[in-house]
Amino acid sequence: MIKKIRPIIENLRIQDKLDELAKYYEELGEDLPSEDEFIEDRLIRRSIEKTVELIADTIIDIAFVLISSLKLDKPQDSRAALQTLEGHKIISKHISAKIKDLVSFRNLLVHRYGKVDSSLEYNCIKENESDIGLFIEEIDTYLKKRPIK
Repeated sequence: MIKKIRPIIENLRIQDKLDELAKYYEELGEDLPSEDEFIEDRLIRRSIEKTVELIADTIIDIAFVLISSLKLDKPQDSRAALQTLEGHKIISKHISAKIKDLVSFRNLLVHRYGKVDSSLEYNCIKENESDIGLFIEEIDTYLKKRPIK
């Protein structure tokens, strides 16, 4: 009985994380100001940075839960997890590359490896924002066609 319930529970966990990601994505779209406001207002900038961090962390969580539920080899890091999803045709090569960049950007923000130019930061977020929505769509599509055994 438990073996039959486990895939359903795993799908629900992934769907909950996907809903959380969709909420953060929507908030990013609502909260992202003009470039001038982003550069000039430290509180707004930090708020957007935190939202990007939450988005990247949630994507990483989704990747690892999916990999675990499929009983695939555990990747060493988040970039490898995204590569695994790509390799198993769960996400496209394009989205895999874009989300890997997002994860690297998140690491730069969190660990402050160096001074981040606010204008470049804003443009990076603005130009790649839609990739988050595409990731959500690709995972959602996969979940809908995924067989429950």
